[in-house]
Amino acid sequence: MMALAVSLVLANATPQAAIAAYGRAMETNNVAEMSAAFQPSAIMYCTGPEGVRATYQSQWKARLRAAPPPEAPVSTTIEWLDADQTTAVARAAAVRGTRTFADYLLLARLGGDWKIVGKLCQAGAAADPVAEAAIGAVIDAKLASDRHWDPDLLLKSIDPRALVMTVEDGQLVAASVAEWQARYAERRVASPDNPVVEIDRKVDARGSIGVARWSFRTPAGRTWTDRALVLKTDQGWRMMALLFVGD
Repeated sequence: MMALAVSLVLANATPQAAIAAYGRAMETNNVAEMSAAFQPSAIMYCTGPEGVRATYQSQWKARLRAAPPPEAPVSTTIEWLDADQTTAVARAAAVRGTRTFADYLLLARLGGDWKIVGKLCQAGAAADPVAEAAIGAVIDAKLASDRHWDPDLLLKSIDPRALVMTVEDGQLVAASVAEWQARYAERRVASPDNPVVEIDRKVDARGSIGVARWSFRTPAGRTWTDRALVLKTDQGWRMMALLFVGD
């Protein structure tokens, strides 16, 4: 009974609740709050002068356990949120002592509980129209790969490290980019053309990181919505996590 009560307390009914749990974890070095906020396979990619650094959940939790009390002030404030019934993206201002980070968060509703499934961060990142245009070009490349089932073009829009995810029956389903390249190659043999029609898109960027949401309609009339975290890598701008759901 006590375990059930704890699980109910830690459930996140909204994307905002998951982000709030993340904020509390950072304020108190609380590993339980971190587990409540993040899906276990979520990876944080942070970029700075030293390059891109990846941190997976077990590393982050070990760091929290070993860390001294955080240097005040510590806060995590949502600045922008784009959500539907199943997926969401958000930008948060993360104050960590003397530094303020731009955080981009990708979230999914899993069995009624919202979880963060990916994160990007950069200290001191400012709005950048050039970065937004670059992310728009990444979306264009992804849609072009969809229209022609082109596995090579797919890799020009998604980083090889990225997970491509969806939600099925309330659970997160993920595959590698290499797996999706193989699927595209198979589909190209069966049907070389897939004239999807873009419906709308939203892009937000700060510094060398950003987020995108776009929707498109397939020839069969089904509508899909993709949300992605996008990062400037040594190979150019690439999606570091992609989450898609259909109607």
